[in-house]
This record gives sequence, C-alpha cells and structure tokens, in this order.
Amino acid sequence: MKDFPLIRSVRSAVLSVLLIAGPILLFAFSPLMGLYAGMAVLFLLPTLTCISGLVGGMAPFLLNAGAGLFAMAHLFGGAGLSLAALYLLPILAAFLCVIAFRAPFRKVCAVMVGVHVLSLAAVYAVLRSLAGGDLYAAAGQAAMDALRSSELGDSLLYQLYSMGLIGLRGELAENALQLTLGGYALSSQAREDLLLSVNTLVSSTLVTLVPNVIVTQSILGGVMCLLLPLRFGFLAEEKRAFLSRADADAPQGKINFPDLGMPPFSAWHLPRGIGWQVGAALIAGYLLRMSAAPAAAVAGSVLHAGASAVFMIQGAALVNFLQKSRGTRRVWRVVTPIVLMLLSVLMMIGVVDQMVNIRGLRKPREPKEGI
Repeated sequence: MKDFPLIRSVRSAVLSVLLIAGPILLFAFSPLMGLYAGMAVLFLLPTLTCISGLVGGMAPFLLNAGAGLFAMAHLFGGAGLSLAALYLLPILAAFLCVIAFRAPFRKVCAVMVGVHVLSLAAVYAVLRSLAGGDLYAAAGQAAMDALRSSELGDSLLYQLYSMGLIGLRGELAENALQLTLGGYALSSQAREDLLLSVNTLVSSTLVTLVPNVIVTQSILGGVMCLLLPLRFGFLAEEKRAFLSRADADAPQGKINFPDLGMPPFSAWHLPRGIGWQVGAALIAGYLLRMSAAPAAAVAGSVLHAGASAVFMIQGAALVNFLQKSRGTRRVWRVVTPIVLMLLSVLMMIGVVDQMVNIRGLRKPREPKEGI
C-alpha cells in the first residue's frame, strides 16, 4: 500500500512505539496498574495506532496494535485477547481501507463511527453471552465477590458507605462497626448488607453507563481516528518534504498525502438544520433520563450522550478557531479541549456556538454547508 510504507521515518517509527506501546506494556506488567492499561486500549489505542501508521509507517502501526493485544492477553488471558482483537482489528482494518481508497471525508467519518459501534456492540454481546445473559447482574456479583475476598474489603465498603454511595438498614447502621484485636471491622450482617448494596449500585450504574460508553466512544473515537492521524500525518509529511529539499527556499510543491479532503478543524460546524435536530435530541434525552420507566430512561441517556458528543466536537472546533486566531501554539490547541472536556464545559461551548454562530460559518438560506 503506497500510503502505508513499512517505515515512513525511522525516528518517527521508533518514537511512536516508545510512546504508545511502551506505556501500555508498562502498565500491563505493573502491579495495580492493569486497569489503566485496559482503559488505554479501549479509549486511546485505536487513535494512537492510526496516528503511528500515518506518521511512522506500517511497522509501528502493527507493533502498537500488537502491544495492545499482548497487554490484554497478559491481563485477562485468552478471553481478553479475543475481546481486544474483536474491538481493535475491525477499526484498524477500516482505517487502512478508507485511507487506501481515499474516500470522501464525510463518508469516511460515517464509516469509522459505524465500525466503532459494531465493534463495541460485538464486544458487549460476547460479554453478555459469557455472563449467562445478564451482564450487569454478573458484574454486580463479581464486585461483591472481589470485596468479600479482599483484605481491604471492609475499609472499601465503609468508605463507600461514608460517601453515601451505598446504605445500611437502620437497625444495622447503629452497630455496623465492631472492635477487634486489629482495630475496627464491620459486623457480618452489616458487611453482607453493604455487599448487597454494592451489587445493586454496580448493576444499576452499568445499565446506563455501558450504552453511554458505546455511543460516546463510537462518535468521539470514530472522529478522532481520522482527525488526529490525518492532521499529524500531514504535518509530518510536510516537514519531511521540506527537509528533503536541497534548497529550503524553493517553492513547495503539492504533498501527496491522503488528506481525504478534510476541512480545517477550526471550520467544522453543524449546518443549521442538523444543529436544531441534534439540539432537540439533547433536550429530549435530558427529559427522558428522568422517566420512571427504565427503558425510556436508558434511551434518554443514550440520546443525550450521543448529542453531547456531537456538540463536544463542535465546541472543540470553536476553541481551535479562537486559539488559531490568537496564534496559540499547537500543543495547547490539543491540550485545551481535553481539559475543557474533563471540566464538562466543552459540550456547552458547542451549544453556544450553534446558537450564536460565533464563527459566522452558517450563512442564511444555505442549508448544505459545513460538516
């Protein structure tokens, strides 16, 4: 594949493996750090692997993907390897295909989001099957068993109780702690009551959390798997083309890079009509989340999560536009949206941009515009 030589740049290939595969393997083989390795594989590895492919070449692309699979196999055995492969491989294969065929950017975005949905849904279906049909109840029971067998179980249960996340029946709360030779410990009745509360907390939380993660990760992950690799890949190719010229002052020719016609991120926005539809979905989802019917509440939560993810992307585009107009360095244009997302304000920035049209990109009576 001409767009994926084995090595684009030795320096970029080595650095990408050290910065991507290195931390994942380090976390996987470090005590108490396996959770971070799993989260990195789920949320970061697809995008980072795609970046390494367009910046360093096919060799780091395969090595980083292999490192993620090896880490999951080490942590969770054959089941972890199979689930990681079921999630990662379709996404990475789709990325290679859309770059090789150089399809239009809008269509490619839809493809990558769709592949994320299918991959995550397949993982969920397999996990549900392994759990006997009720994944959430199995997860709650697993949390109970882990706390019951842990030496720190009583301490963790009491901390959850103190934070108000789990509760005790009134008659048990008065005598929950008992004095022992090693200090204080939970009474057997209080421990079992708290463990049942943990079971309920885990299973009820996962009912909405899992669908939300599938929707949010599919939208954000699908877009980021294109935006960041194409952008960083183009910058790296531009730098290599500049350095390869004998005369640095020579006029720059067109760089043969598969940018897929992606517009500048600072110009990404929702057309007015689509923006109203996403806004309506956001409001409807927010209202449905408060429904007493469990199915309606879950549907509302999913609807709200999807609309929020779309507005987060638009909010990040507005922040990028404002930072570019002020000449902000590239590193801060990457860091700032991440910080704003963690502070839960990036979505509101996107909503405000849709309502106020701060960048002046939505002209009246031009419904077919933007991204």
